[in-house]
Amino acid sequence: MSTKILLIEDNPDHILLTKKILEEASHEYKVEPTNEVKEGLKRIVEDGYDLVLCDYRLPGLSALEILREMKEKGKDLPFVVVTASGNEKAAVDLMREGAYDYVLKDISYEETLPIVIKRSLERYRAKKEKEALEKKIEEAAKAWEVTFNSITDMISIHDRDYKIVRVNKAFADVFKTNPDEVIGKTCYEVVHCRKEPWPVCPHKQALETGQPVRAEFFDSHLGIYLEVSASPIFNEEGKVVATVHIAKDITTRKKAEQELQSAYQKLQETQQQLIQSAKMAATGQLVAGVSHELNQPLTGIKGFAQALLMDLEENSPARADLKKIVEQADRMDATIKSLRLFARKSEFKTEELDINKPIQDALMLLSQQLKVDNIRLSTSFGENLPKIQGDSNQLQQVFLNLITNARDAIDSLKHPDGGELLIKTALSEDSKYVEITFEDTGCGIHPEDLENIFNPFFTTKSSLGGIGLGLSITYGIIEEHRGKIEVKSQEGKGTTFKIILPVMRKAE
Repeated sequence: MSTKILLIEDNPDHILLTKKILEEASHEYKVEPTNEVKEGLKRIVEDGYDLVLCDYRLPGLSALEILREMKEKGKDLPFVVVTASGNEKAAVDLMREGAYDYVLKDISYEETLPIVIKRSLERYRAKKEKEALEKKIEEAAKAWEVTFNSITDMISIHDRDYKIVRVNKAFADVFKTNPDEVIGKTCYEVVHCRKEPWPVCPHKQALETGQPVRAEFFDSHLGIYLEVSASPIFNEEGKVVATVHIAKDITTRKKAEQELQSAYQKLQETQQQLIQSAKMAATGQLVAGVSHELNQPLTGIKGFAQALLMDLEENSPARADLKKIVEQADRMDATIKSLRLFARKSEFKTEELDINKPIQDALMLLSQQLKVDNIRLSTSFGENLPKIQGDSNQLQQVFLNLITNARDAIDSLKHPDGGELLIKTALSEDSKYVEITFEDTGCGIHPEDLENIFNPFFTTKSSLGGIGLGLSITYGIIEEHRGKIEVKSQEGKGTTFKIILPVMRKAE
């Protein structure tokens, strides 16, 4: 590839000499001379030359004026001045204006000219390469800056003293500032509003271990959940000198996880309720059949025993045995009636109901027994509670059963000071339900028994004659009221039953 050199010279002999010297020095040099200054300027602007070789003294314009004109027109070319001996100072002044070099027209001209031209071309190429490299670096820096600031996660670089070296736009936006205002401040000051490093700071761990660190936490200052990774930056000696932090706002994900966990727990509760309902339904069908089959022979046994009692003399030794038969038949009859009540899906006598009323009715029947058993009763009835739709008699049966169970649980401890029973009614936080709580200080329920207490015929009071239907009937009644019943217990300290019933809607 040829190197085009524009020679501006008014002396024909010097033109021939210069052209001959350069073209013999390198076959790549192509010298195009002109003795017209204006023509030279036009060529510089319009044609693609690689170098301008200009005589110092020219008619019309000097080399200095040509150089200035060339620069004004935005042409950046190597400009070499040819001058006679004694004009070195003028040539140096030209170089200060931007000329690359100068050559003296003396006996060394033939030897010096190719060297100066080659040196100027190399200098120009080096300059252009440097400019191209600087431009690439600048473009890369801008591209990196754009990329750095386009990332929506918060990115920051921290030195060993916890001072922030650089942050992206997302980081600055979160803290409602601009990047320059946080540079030089400590990360714990900016991020956590603290005067000392955060106790479990990922930056500190990365500095100490030289390994990437990842953490999730709730930032109370920002009010969001963050996922933070800190990666160490090493110097040439392998020492950690800084860390890169990437912080992602995971509040939405965390809330979704919490909602999913809550939904899963509700699903488990619903599954347990469905299982319990299925067990109750299956047991109810069985109980209905068994009670029917037992009732007829039991009626016969009791009738024949009573008939024999009427025929026997008062002093007959058999009377005592027959009386025991009648007593046990009565007990079995009572059990069968309970079974029928459990098995029967009774029709509600629904009415608008103040939930406090059936509780107070139940307490009227049992309050004296509670006093006799030294049980201190406390009540906290919510005022102006919304009405529910329910059967007062059935709900009263539920409350009688729970109060009786609490009394028995307290009695079983045989504590000389008795115990306490708290009954409370209140509206739920969302105002959709009425909550009734029975909290006693009795013996509590063994953890292994908690999951079985609503099962038919499961009882912990067999020594007291219990048959295990009370809580099963309670569960069924509450279920029919579209409610649910929850229990918490700590063995040796007491039990809390909570009944949750829906309030009446306007449509109802």
